Amino acid sequence: MRKWGLIAVTALVLVSACSSGRTADTRRGVTDAAYTPLRDVNIIRPEIPLILRNLQYPYSTATLTDCTAVTREIGQLDAVLGPESYQPGPNRNIWDRSGDFVEEQTIEAARGTAEDLIPFRSWVRRISGASRAEREALRAVANGQQRRTFLRGYGASLGCPAMIPPPPPQVHTTREGRDRPVN
Repeated sequence: MRKWGLIAVTALVLVSACSSGRTADTRRGVTDAAYTPLRDVNIIRPEIPLILRNLQYPYSTATLTDCTAVTREIGQLDAVLGPESYQPGPNRNIWDRSGDFVEEQTIEAARGTAEDLIPFRSWVRRISGASRAEREALRAVANGQQRRTFLRGYGASLGCPAMIPPPPPQVHTTREGRDRPVN
């Protein structure tokens, strides 16, 4: 019964995704969830981008000769890692957020079903080397994030412009329930 419910929900989300422009993201998420058993037996390994694979020591200053070199390396890391946690995302309305929620739940249900296909999953992942490969990929991303943070500070110490963006504005809620910016 659970399988048919999952199929019905997936079909509903795919139809709604087609009408809202989410098709590519939903398809990518469901496909990624379907590959879970293949990752569990280490047939498919997480891909580590070359810039992160070559990153040995995140605090090296050997290649940092001027502001251009620092900015170029930050740009390369941004392309691989995506935006930093403090950078604002897109302003989404309630309909977009509700569609995101349904999409995330469908992908999570598909991932859960795919994970249930392999008995003793944690042991299979450990024996096949999939757990180690996933840890290496996560470690590479963490090193890249450390490098990008170090580069921002190093660039600021060199006097490079706009290395550290200003903090987002703080908002306080008044007693009437209205938000007002703090100066």
